[in-house]
Amino acid sequence: MAKGLYLYDFWKEVRVLAIKEMPLEEKYDRLLDAYYLNIATLYALHKELGVGDKCIDWSVKVQKKMVPSVWGVAFKLLKAISPGKAFGQVVDQYVYMMQTTQPLSGIELTKVSDREVTVRVKNCSVLGRMRDVVKKAGLDLDPRFMCEFEPKINREVAKEFGVDLTCKLEGNGCIHTAKLR
Repeated sequence: MAKGLYLYDFWKEVRVLAIKEMPLEEKYDRLLDAYYLNIATLYALHKELGVGDKCIDWSVKVQKKMVPSVWGVAFKLLKAISPGKAFGQVVDQYVYMMQTTQPLSGIELTKVSDREVTVRVKNCSVLGRMRDVVKKAGLDLDPRFMCEFEPKINREVAKEFGVDLTCKLEGNGCIHTAKLR
């Protein structure tokens, strides 16, 4: 301790020097881990209580409320005028939002027609992260639960846009198929 520096002043000085701005990438990683831990914890609870389907139903209800009604009306109008273009916008938004949890390099989009696409996720980062979270938390869960839970919700929300969405698990990833009705 420096001469003439009191213990209180010493700790105050150390604390000021030790705190720094957390980098954005680290914030994202920590928030994503916390998000996955919450999902895994809630899923384990719902599984134990035998209300997994009810949880999915509630999630669908809430997700549908998050779709802005103005965007829904605009989509219906665009779909009536140009269905292929409307479908393309929905697909673009879906893939764009997938990037919150998947790097774009791991997402492969294939346009089958102007009314059908497949989206392949290779080496799913969600699955890898969920494996780590489930293991660290000591939860008795198959980390692939997320691969079944999320598509059920997305399938019901996609129906709001006249889109049939299916998901098939494949190795360390999955294939989503979207078709405009």
